[in-house]
Parts: sequence; C-alpha cells; structure tokens
Amino acid sequence: MASEVKNEEFILSTRPSDQNEVKSAWKLQACPMPTITNDNEFIIKTLFVSVDPYLSSGLKKSALGGAVNPIGSVQISGLVGRVIESKNASVPVDTVVTGRMEWKRYILANGTEPRFRIIQKPTEHNSIYDKIGFSTAIGVLGMPSQTAYYGILSVADTQPADVIVISGAAGAVGTIAGQIAKKIRGAQKVIGIAGDAKKCDYIVKELGFDAAINYKEYNTKEKMIEKLQELAPEGITQYFDNTGGFVTDAVFDIIKRHGKIIICGQISTYNNSEDDPSKVNIYPNYLAKTIYRGLSILGFVCGDFIHRNEEEFYKDMPTWLDEGKLKFHETFVDGFENLPRAYEMLFTGGNIGKIVVRV
Repeated sequence: MASEVKNEEFILSTRPSDQNEVKSAWKLQACPMPTITNDNEFIIKTLFVSVDPYLSSGLKKSALGGAVNPIGSVQISGLVGRVIESKNASVPVDTVVTGRMEWKRYILANGTEPRFRIIQKPTEHNSIYDKIGFSTAIGVLGMPSQTAYYGILSVADTQPADVIVISGAAGAVGTIAGQIAKKIRGAQKVIGIAGDAKKCDYIVKELGFDAAINYKEYNTKEKMIEKLQELAPEGITQYFDNTGGFVTDAVFDIIKRHGKIIICGQISTYNNSEDDPSKVNIYPNYLAKTIYRGLSILGFVCGDFIHRNEEEFYKDMPTWLDEGKLKFHETFVDGFENLPRAYEMLFTGGNIGKIVVRV
C-alpha cells in the first residue's frame, strides 16, 4: 500500500447524557494502517457505513438495555467495503463484502466477522447490486429489511384481513414493513405514522400505504386515537411499533380484541438513561390492558432469523426488487468524518428510508 494512505477510526469518547450530546459521543482519530500477517486475511477499504438506532445500546446504560461499549473502544456497525489486498483465496482483491465491522477507513478482516457476506466477486456481473448499488447491502438487502421481512411475515404473520398500523413508517424498517404487509401479504389496510407531510405523502403515494398520519400534527395520545379511529373505523388488528411513545399508548387503547403488537423498536426512549427512571418511557398499565382483550405483545430482533436468510430473505427480496414490487429510498451522508452527524439524524427525523454514510 502507498505510504501516504492514512487510516482513521471513531472511538467512543464520552457517554451522552441526552439527545443533544449524541453527536459528540465519538472521537475521530488517526490509527495505523492494517497489515496482513496470516494467509486467511485481507484488507477492506470502507465504502458505505450503516448507522442504526440500536447503536444507542452501546453508548451508555440506556432504556434499550444491552452491553455498554467501553470508553475508547472502536464503534462497530454494518458496513460495505472493497478488498484491496488479500492473502485469502476465497476473498480475492476487488471482492465487495459486508459485515459488522469497526468504524475505520481501512479494516483488517478474515471472513469470520459477524454477518460477514460476500456481495460480489470481481468475476461476477449483472447481479441485483449492479442494478441498485452496493450500498443496499446495509439497507434494503441488509439488516433493516431483514427486520421488516421477518417482522411482517413471521412474527406478525400479517394476513389479508388485517388492519396494521406502522410507526416510524418512513424509516429504513417501516418503509419495507408497510410494503410487505400491503403488496406481499395483501393486508386490508396499512396506516403509517411519520414525522412530516412530505414523509406521509411519500409512503402513501410512492409506497402504496393506504393512509398516513403526521404525529407532529396529531401530537397527543387523544388526537392520535381520534385520527386512527377515523382512518380505521373497522378497527386495528396489528401494530408494528418502531418508536414507542404516545403513538404506542394510543394504539394500546383502541386495538381490537386478540390484536398483535409487534415491538420492533422504541426509538423515542433509546437516548434515555436507566439511571434516571423519570426519563424512561414506561406505561405500567400496558400489561393490564392485555388481559380482557387477549392482546399479544411480541418483541423480536432480526438476529433470531438470520439462519434463514439464504433460503428466504436473499431469495425473496432481490426478486421483489427486480420485479418492481417493492421500492426503497436511501438518504446519503457523504464523508467518513460525518458518521456522528448521520447517526444524530435518526433521532431528528432528517431522513426517508435508510441513512447511509458514503465514505
């Protein structure tokens, strides 16, 4: 490698106490260029990096739970990169790969990294990635879409008779979940909850949702209940929850008997701290409300289903995209140095679909 090439990494430098400090959680610093020392290793140049809400769990002891990343540790998430040097016969130079790896411009790998997958070898052409871009490996062909796919098809098991409400409907998971519910499973009605008129128009006019509600306009539990009852007088049978908060509280009050509540995310609470219970979004009456209406509350993560990906997700999703059955949108943020700003956008509503940092 040319000696003038420089490597950089993002380490966790502070634990943010609230939303306003999230962007300053990481520090960008110089780090050594990787060097191959074993025959199975290769060096990846990072092309695209994924920022996702679940990263909050590693920043501090949060409402999301999970292990906390040590101060000084390099942040890890899904990314896409191109192999620029290799001693691994199975991963030659110019192979494009994906996996959960460190936030570095150049990464030493050996193919055993979590969720490692070869996207395309240099001899392969005319794949779905040639048509829609390698960035989709961390979006519509990656973890967010897998979450939507298994959430609707396996956890919710949405059926044609269902009326389903999806919060966070304009995000990476919500946009795909709503389309699968409507276009693949043929749900009777799909209602999306999003944060502004533009997003509401997009999910209805472009993605085929039946209706959308701007939660900033209908910004209390009571207003949300009234609007949901107006849009779904037949009653709600399923709720695919990406956000928590007053929207979830509203749905709990009006979902039909034997309804299903699918807990996919709770982004409204992720930057709260377990050390301050007053900031944690807790509704003790949720469980009481399940009793006489026989409600099901089902939490899940897509990691529970990854062993099924090759036979299910990676067969179905590329086909649906190629046939035009499903649409997707990516919001790009340019520059490795802008990873913290891209992460902050998840909580400020600055995106439609998947946020991708283009290095």
